[in-house]
Amino acid sequence: MLSLTATAVPPTIEVGDPAPALTQALSDTRAPQARLAELLASSPTALPSNLAPPLPKVKSSRSAVYRDGCHVDYAATSTRPCVYGDPTSSRTVVLFGDSHAAQWFPALQRLATTRDWKLVSLTKASCKVADVTTVSGHKPYNACDTWRSNAMARINTLRPDLVVVSSSDAGDLARPTADPLHQWTAGFENTFRNLGTSGARVAALLDTPWPKGDPIDCAARNSLQLRACAHHLPDATRDASRGTAVRTAASATATTVIDPTPWLCAPSTGICPVVVANTAVYRDDSHLSEAYADALAPVLAPSLDRLVRAP
Repeated sequence: MLSLTATAVPPTIEVGDPAPALTQALSDTRAPQARLAELLASSPTALPSNLAPPLPKVKSSRSAVYRDGCHVDYAATSTRPCVYGDPTSSRTVVLFGDSHAAQWFPALQRLATTRDWKLVSLTKASCKVADVTTVSGHKPYNACDTWRSNAMARINTLRPDLVVVSSSDAGDLARPTADPLHQWTAGFENTFRNLGTSGARVAALLDTPWPKGDPIDCAARNSLQLRACAHHLPDATRDASRGTAVRTAASATATTVIDPTPWLCAPSTGICPVVVANTAVYRDDSHLSEAYADALAPVLAPSLDRLVRAP
């Protein structure tokens, strides 16, 4: 009976001292990016006693786009009417891409709420921003191509002030040529140029660095030795050529590029921790946690504010 009880109850995760509250630390300073660099460089070696949310809840925490069914699945080809912030605002911001765009929703929702933006979320599972056909389930992901066309038509109708685009660096071309970098570059350029015809400014968020395996499971196993779970640059970059394609396409289309790497990896060391201050950075093996994305709103804000206000 004792052995059955022991296996039915998960072991208690050992924790260390409390850490600064990340959201408050970045909200209370006039230099959030500099403060974040300090916190990245001094990331805790032990799981903080005040981790928020607690480690067992990080994986299951999901933003409104998931709770509301706004992040559509693989089979979907149509967009959903998902509007947040101030629906009556004259300033409209669109979030467009795959789940690596959807991971930024908490930050954008926070900015839309405080700045009275109308925020429209258009994201689909594993559907790249670039105008290319990728592989899903060992066959061409045609549903993505149809959905992308429908989403861009809707964006053109919305005539937003700003479109924030992002997608994962993972994914293979369904019909690769001898020069896949050129294919990706041309695909991004087509999308950026077509988005620009709506009159919107376009901001491309490069993909986030990827953790080493499952960071939550690793933190649970190594709660007093979190450094064992950290990844490092350049290995944490999933595919550097994809970032090159985005930058090249952006330079040809007056698209703004935002690189979030310094927000996840210490600029001084290139170490990408799994916990910063009192917050888990990731929820799984590639996506930001909802809490970390939300806390980054003040760091993302200056770039987006400039673009929304631009004439």
